[in-house]
Amino acid sequence: MAGPIHRSLAVGQIARLSTRTRLHPRDRVSVTTDAAMSQSQRSSVQKDVIVVGNGPIGSAVARHVAEGGHSVLVVDGGKRLTSASDDMGRIVRPLDAEGRQRWTAWNVESIEAFHDMETRSGIEFFTRCGSLACGTESFVERPAQLLAQNGVPHVSLSSGHEVAARFPCLSVPDTHVAVCDDVGGYVDPGAMIRAQNALMASSGSTCDVVTATATRVDVDVDVDESTRHVRVTAEDGSTFVSSVAVLAGGAYTTWLAATSGLATVGAPGDLVDRGEVTGASPDASSGLGSVRASRRTVLLAEVTEATAKGALGAMPTVKYQFAPPPGDAADAAGSSSQSRNEAMSVYVLPPIWYPDGVLGLDPGWYVKIGGGANDFFNRDRVDSHAVADLHEWMRSDGDESVADRLHDVLVALMPDTNFLSVQSKPCVTTCSDDGELQVEALGEGGAVLAVTGCQGKAAGPADAIGRAVASEVVAKLGARET
Repeated sequence: MAGPIHRSLAVGQIARLSTRTRLHPRDRVSVTTDAAMSQSQRSSVQKDVIVVGNGPIGSAVARHVAEGGHSVLVVDGGKRLTSASDDMGRIVRPLDAEGRQRWTAWNVESIEAFHDMETRSGIEFFTRCGSLACGTESFVERPAQLLAQNGVPHVSLSSGHEVAARFPCLSVPDTHVAVCDDVGGYVDPGAMIRAQNALMASSGSTCDVVTATATRVDVDVDVDESTRHVRVTAEDGSTFVSSVAVLAGGAYTTWLAATSGLATVGAPGDLVDRGEVTGASPDASSGLGSVRASRRTVLLAEVTEATAKGALGAMPTVKYQFAPPPGDAADAAGSSSQSRNEAMSVYVLPPIWYPDGVLGLDPGWYVKIGGGANDFFNRDRVDSHAVADLHEWMRSDGDESVADRLHDVLVALMPDTNFLSVQSKPCVTTCSDDGELQVEALGEGGAVLAVTGCQGKAAGPADAIGRAVASEVVAKLGARET
């Protein structure tokens, strides 16, 4: 097994790919007709690269690999697995809430790419409404510094009174400070995935997306050990072969790597140098062994169209520090900076239109709030029960006690807003001990790249992350050809 790539993949080292011709506008793009493909036909599929997972990151990796001139197969579990496409809004902002340079750079690069992506694909997915980070001086200081270092125009607000004057819909303690910008907003993740798939299809490379649940990934070595192939086996018995594979299946990535014998879960990874990661403890570890899946609960609060377009019409996305319950603060005290940040803060999205049936909601305008302390699944469980636990959680309504806390925070933050109804929904994030994205090379020759540890914030910067991971993939393909 190759060692982990401890560094987050650097954005600046990746060459810009050439601009392709614009696609005709459309709402949805079909990349393949795999429904008509027999199992034997599916099993004969061979590509340069297989990407497991068609979420924000997986679709971005596949698109950038394809634009680099390589054939790609995307294997996705569809509605069988949890999917970002089930939601209508994911926060994207130039700052990083924990003040991490890598995440900030990825955020900025992705936002800069959105206009070109929308223009070329004909699919709109980004709403620019600005972003606000509000809390104590220590909560806001580092993110504000990184905005300045990355050349992002922003405004500092020195009190809660100034916050309320600029954003009348919000009420925060007068001791709070804030930083805001006009750059951030939110993405419709399903539309963004369709845009990435459309750009992949227009790349000129041979590309397919098939609906199948990957259950095992193996690296096969020829008798003379001169050639390695990655074989992905699906639940229906189909097999797909490539030179390199990328596992980007969210909370399923660690489970798939572990059950395939490619990684050990539950054991700490190599130690990170004390000064390498801002806010990391001296014993913070990296690699897949450091990643845990967390149960998350979000609250969707309905408002009228008049409120959405009136009093809340200029509302930015919000990252807000509140006073956590004593138990949550104590539980997060010895954990990563990301966990401590989550335990004492929430994110809030402005009203977004949810069509009929999305997340089981009635059609309407909904304010979304999430955050609070992490609630981790058992890290040591990598058998079928782990997936069953995950599915059971995603069939629930989330944690009622967390939903109650989110409701209290929302009402205190937006006391003049009349919410017609509130509904809680489950979510899952993957968190690493060091708070960084984990990209680990696995298997013989490092032919499998596992991408996880997204900290619940990778939808916005997914395009830049996908570009960075794709550069690693292309480098591996080049090494195999020489």
